[in-house]
Amino acid sequence: MSQKSALILGATGKVGFDLARTLISNGWTVHGAARSSNPGRTESAVAAGIDLVAYDVTRDDPAVLPDVDVLFLEIWDPANQEQTWETNFYGVARVGERYAGLAHVVNGCTIGVYGPTAEPATEDTPCRPTSEYGRSRYAQERMIDYFCRKGGKKGIHIRYAHSNSAQFGTIRRFAEAIDQGNSLGSGPDAKIQVIAIEDFVRVTWKSLERISEPPAIVNCCHPEAWTHRALAEAIHRRLGRGEIVFDCESGGHEYSTWADVTRMMDWFGPPQIPVETLIDRVVEDMG
Repeated sequence: MSQKSALILGATGKVGFDLARTLISNGWTVHGAARSSNPGRTESAVAAGIDLVAYDVTRDDPAVLPDVDVLFLEIWDPANQEQTWETNFYGVARVGERYAGLAHVVNGCTIGVYGPTAEPATEDTPCRPTSEYGRSRYAQERMIDYFCRKGGKKGIHIRYAHSNSAQFGTIRRFAEAIDQGNSLGSGPDAKIQVIAIEDFVRVTWKSLERISEPPAIVNCCHPEAWTHRALAEAIHRRLGRGEIVFDCESGGHEYSTWADVTRMMDWFGPPQIPVETLIDRVVEDMG
């Protein structure tokens, strides 16, 4: 793309920060908006060359945000249930209206918009989210579609599934539970896809080559789907200690939320980080 300025909403978050550094290394001017008051994250963002603006989508005026060519939405707060709609729909709507007709949009979303599926969901699978978080993110996608059409700009929705690093993600959570002998829940047969944060960032960055009007959709997931039990067993073997505990011996497949990765593989190629490497990173970080 010829565009070279971007705003990342959620720039101090897990995906947003690494995405900002990737853009900067490729010659972009990057503005970041984040409500984080964590001094360490703020200092790291400024040191990386991000022009950081303190901004809370639930209360601040989007008029303070700078004009840019591309808006990246990397908002992740599924744990803060009381603000799910205020953040993901009403807050993002104000930002979307601010940039309607001014910027293309890359929206980091979630495969949770599909809801549980018996087979991996393709980008054409009807969305039937079963959680308020999933519903708010699906409504967010449709709202972004509206502003892109209204303003004649392009966009893409990247439906993520379970990013991981040594310090965060499903693998780390499973490893800590196994290490402490805590329960991993009641769905040992539920399907899950785990992928490296680097592949999230790579697909997000490369998606600039695939934005369209109306906005395109791509699932960003690992092609290998594990059951919770199989993933736990792989982690346990590498960890060499602890205990695998589930609340029941079997079940949970009907609660699987997983996605087909054919389009991602065609557009961006396979993931570059093997799952075994992700497990090794976590185990090594835990000691």
